[in-house]
Amino acid sequence: MRKHIDSIVSILLIFSLVITGGTGYIQSELELRKFVQHKYFAYSTLILAFLHLTFKYKRIVNYQ
Repeated sequence: MRKHIDSIVSILLIFSLVITGGTGYIQSELELRKFVQHKYFAYSTLILAFLHLTFKYKRIVNYQ
């Protein structure tokens, strides 16, 4: 079960990064100051990155 959740978090993190980058580009090109979608996707990316690192913690610590 943990492996499935880890895979889902990794896939969602990739999608979140792409969407955050895309909305950031749109915000920059259209000079939108209060483009809330970019802000919310950025927060979700941070949360997913934290969860991803939490699942990969043992692998990161044991890496030599």
